Amino acid sequence: MKTTDDQSELFIIVDKNDKIISYKTRAECRGNKNLIRRLIGVVIFNAKHEILLQKRSLTKDIYPGYYTISCSGHPTKGETYDRAAQREINEELGITDKLKLNFIKKIINSTDQAIEMLAIFTANYNGPINYNRIEVDKIEVLSGTKIKQLFVKNRLLLTPCARITLQELKII
Repeated sequence: MKTTDDQSELFIIVDKNDKIISYKTRAECRGNKNLIRRLIGVVIFNAKHEILLQKRSLTKDIYPGYYTISCSGHPTKGETYDRAAQREINEELGITDKLKLNFIKKIINSTDQAIEMLAIFTANYNGPINYNRIEVDKIEVLSGTKIKQLFVKNRLLLTPCARITLQELKII
């Protein structure tokens, strides 16, 4: 299947202390568990404290069709975690407002696909969403209780990033 992800995108490769050691393309990183790449994850809450989840497009190169947190992505060369989070919010969700990001923590997340230095953020937003139909199949806004119910009943396929982020936030 053809992916819509740019395989030449440069990822930041770091050591376990988050010190930059090199840059590699998405293609070079895929499946290489010897490289730690930076990743951001943002969980957006509305005024009712419900969480915006997205279902990934079937053209994504990893975990197509899975649900994930509000947005996630990789900082690129020269980009900070915060700047990458704002860019991904705009690119994936069409939110052009600069959201106040709350940094939660950084953790090393190891999956079957990669090892990532994951920076977790939360934000609040109640405005319109015009999500990117190439990257996102659909969005859903659910309570933490509903997310936990669906996850426990195995009716919500979550990406590893979503699982670890929602666990860190004590939602699942």
